[in-house]
Amino acid sequence: MEYPLLHQYKMYFIHPFIYEDNNYANIIKCLLQEESQWQLKIYKSQKEEDHIRTEYFLPHIIKFLYPTMYLTPKEIAEIENFNLHRLKELSSLDFTLKPGILENYQYFQILADDIHYDLSFENIYLKIFHGGVGFLYFSISCRKQDFSLNDLIRINQMVRPIRPLYKDYSMPRFRFSKTASLYTLKDLLDTLLSEISIYDHKEKIYNIYIDRLIFYSYACVKKDSLSTNQWICKRTDLLEALRSCSLFDPLKENTVLLNEFDRNLVYFSRYKSSIYGFSKEGGVLLAVDKDPTGEYILPNICESFIPYYFSTYYLDILMLGLYQRISLINYCRKLSMLKSLIHYKQKIEHLRFEILKFTNTAWFTQITNSELGMAIWKHWLVLFENEALYCEVKQGLDELDDFLENKRQNRFNIKLGLITALTIPPTLIFSYVGSDFDRLTFSALLHPRFLASSLILFLIMIGLLFTIDKLHKS
Repeated sequence: MEYPLLHQYKMYFIHPFIYEDNNYANIIKCLLQEESQWQLKIYKSQKEEDHIRTEYFLPHIIKFLYPTMYLTPKEIAEIENFNLHRLKELSSLDFTLKPGILENYQYFQILADDIHYDLSFENIYLKIFHGGVGFLYFSISCRKQDFSLNDLIRINQMVRPIRPLYKDYSMPRFRFSKTASLYTLKDLLDTLLSEISIYDHKEKIYNIYIDRLIFYSYACVKKDSLSTNQWICKRTDLLEALRSCSLFDPLKENTVLLNEFDRNLVYFSRYKSSIYGFSKEGGVLLAVDKDPTGEYILPNICESFIPYYFSTYYLDILMLGLYQRISLINYCRKLSMLKSLIHYKQKIEHLRFEILKFTNTAWFTQITNSELGMAIWKHWLVLFENEALYCEVKQGLDELDDFLENKRQNRFNIKLGLITALTIPPTLIFSYVGSDFDRLTFSALLHPRFLASSLILFLIMIGLLFTIDKLHKS
């Protein structure tokens, strides 16, 4: 029986969330406090690791994704001292869990029914974007020898659920080595996000992916563990098992016919030893440890190049596409709340400004000069339907502007009608008086018949304006 063993693997899990965008500076302040469990990650162009991570992106993408890259020591000090002006200028900030805190979570067991795995967090990250979008994500490794493809799929199935997937679903539990308590994934997320004070106010949080984490997996299969002699680019059944988180069963027919849309979501890299699979719930990179001739792929490609860029360059491309998708969905949500918007001019102006800022600073069609990077970026844009969402937001904003303009015009017409109704009665009366105007006295203007006739004319004018308006609307 064929249960592919893995030569190397990586597992990332991503939790996107939305917060009130005007709380960005306050959230950063909480995270920068000395007693916080998070520490700020400062990117430095002189540092080789940071340079390699960012070198494939265009300059404006580097500035957007890693705004601390080219800050001066004075500007970094201003951030650490909670300078509000400086904080508001940054598009995003990266944090990692402090080493002492990470030790409390690092080693754990995940339990579900009669299955358990000994796992560890390699690291836990937090990225907060200006504009109301944040990501909590972490990488996990398994302390098990002869790790198979099905082991990776099972861990994906167990780690991801935030809420029960159906009635009577048994939620997996986390047991950390430094405590005997059992946690659900939601408990863990709440603990890790405890510094974000508004996270406790449920009415202010809107999660796009509310029931499970987004997975992002890399699996390098030992070709010797495959019973058939098919090359990896033909093994779409393995890729489909990973993408759907379905256990691989070698007894079933291994021919998976992908429709045209799905075929467009499978990218064959320049190294034919790997396939990149895309879905709205995450990405999978499936590789093999040998080339078509049976020779081992050189370590700098199989063990360093592909996994390294999967964990940095490709991961950042996914995060960028996901940021755009969630931001656009959030703007659609806000535009749909017309009833609560139309009475608050300041909210409308702020929303207009945020969408304009998003267009000018975070809406990209070109992010790199790398052919492979652009191919992956375009795949994510198509899959996340960002172009359609962007058009929907622009249309919603245009319709909101038209609605507000019509409302403003109606208010102006009402004011003009009132002025007309107030001025026409005295005009008619004074024209009736005619040449006797100079003999008109103040006491005559206060005569009951004069006041009554003016009031009757005013009410007639208001009635006519109201009738005309009703007929126009009907």
